[in-house]
Amino acid sequence: MIQVKWKSIIIYVLVLLLGISAALVLYFYQVFYKSHHFLPGVRIATINVGGYDQNGAADLLAAEFDYLSDTGISFNYRDYQYDTRLGDLVDSPDPRKIIVDVWEQERHRNLFSKVFNLDGAEAIEYPVKITYDAQKLKNMGSDWKEHLESECLNARLEIDPVKGLVVIPAKKGIQVDIQPTLAALPGEWQPAENINIKIAVQEIEPRIKESDLHGMGEISSFSTWYNPSQTDRSHNVALATRALNTTMVAAGEVFSFNKTVGPRLPEGGYRDAMVIVGDKFEQGLAGGICQVSSTLYNACLLAGLKITERHNHNLAVAYVPLGQDATVSYGTQDFCFQNNLGDPIYIWSQAGNGKVTMRIYGKLKYKQSIQVSHIVDQVIDFKEIRETKEDLPPGTTKIEQNGSPGYVVRSFRTFFGNDGNIVRQEQLARDNYRPLNRLVYVGPAESSQPGGEPPETEDPTHTSPEENEGGNAAEDGSDVELRG
Repeated sequence: MIQVKWKSIIIYVLVLLLGISAALVLYFYQVFYKSHHFLPGVRIATINVGGYDQNGAADLLAAEFDYLSDTGISFNYRDYQYDTRLGDLVDSPDPRKIIVDVWEQERHRNLFSKVFNLDGAEAIEYPVKITYDAQKLKNMGSDWKEHLESECLNARLEIDPVKGLVVIPAKKGIQVDIQPTLAALPGEWQPAENINIKIAVQEIEPRIKESDLHGMGEISSFSTWYNPSQTDRSHNVALATRALNTTMVAAGEVFSFNKTVGPRLPEGGYRDAMVIVGDKFEQGLAGGICQVSSTLYNACLLAGLKITERHNHNLAVAYVPLGQDATVSYGTQDFCFQNNLGDPIYIWSQAGNGKVTMRIYGKLKYKQSIQVSHIVDQVIDFKEIRETKEDLPPGTTKIEQNGSPGYVVRSFRTFFGNDGNIVRQEQLARDNYRPLNRLVYVGPAESSQPGGEPPETEDPTHTSPEENEGGNAAEDGSDVELRG
């Protein structure tokens, strides 16, 4: 009897345990898999959504986003302040999409975590990243730049009619560093007091400081002349001259004309001016630049600087003596010199009213008595070329291009001592200039006209050749002033 009783008890207990287990399984199934509500402790963007269904959680989240969007943000640097709202900078979040994504993640959350957090004691966080509107950030950055950025200004020299040589102080530049500033913005949606962010800036130190220019004086000067009525060419000359002005060259540094002036492109403001291509005049970009480089070349010669690269034109030009020109062509031919003096030098340049002037400033102890000269070894006569031009009146001629001779020239630089005697002399170059042939257009033959040469007519628009940047050019007569 006792044995039967124990068997009954055991069976009863087993049935009871199975019932309880089944109930628990059913309960957890309903709670974890069939429930339409978030479990306790679930937080989305720090908002507790435990016990809410998806619709309720979405409404709760939407209200929270509206509240957080009003969070004030102040960007500041010194006295400048830019105020905005978080909502003005972000892409509006979609609460319902966020809820669906979190619901799916909850379905796959560890069962152990779910069972032991039914009281919600542990927060199950689902942060929501903030997505910023790129265009809005860009517009905000542009406002910062407009109000805060300033150009770095090197110290420079100016000539005052009364005070003489005056040093104009340098000024630091300010450049806004946008990315580090934006990195301080919140990355996730969460409650916050008004946000204050300091705008990151970089201070650009000037390369030339006042101390670099104190005690400087003019150690050489050279000027050339041009025709100011040729407006496009004059514009190019002035543009390149401005690019050179206030250039500082440190002791031992090599100066490059092309690097300093930069590419001569329409985007940079350069214009077409008359140039020679072959033996004919055509419009070409940046005509006149070589007058600027040639003027600087002569100023450098008179300052005693070491010339490291220089090229002569194919044709003789008139704004400098033979053998004293320096043609440039961006990417192929450059004019370079090395500052072989023991201290920095400073280039002051100016163009206007038909005159280009280059002055080299440095410590006055480097001022020398220097003379540049040349010897013509050979003169090469030009030829006259006649071409028939059908649109000319029969029996007439037009001078399209005046001729000029070619030369073989040696140039020299002579250094004199304080007593006027020659200290040393060096040959600078031996240059070959080809002749520019005279080009005459001839009208078609006129059968009724008696024999003899047709009369010549001259087109005044082609009597003033221009220089091109590549070195294949000649110009009309110009006065030259040498000082050094």
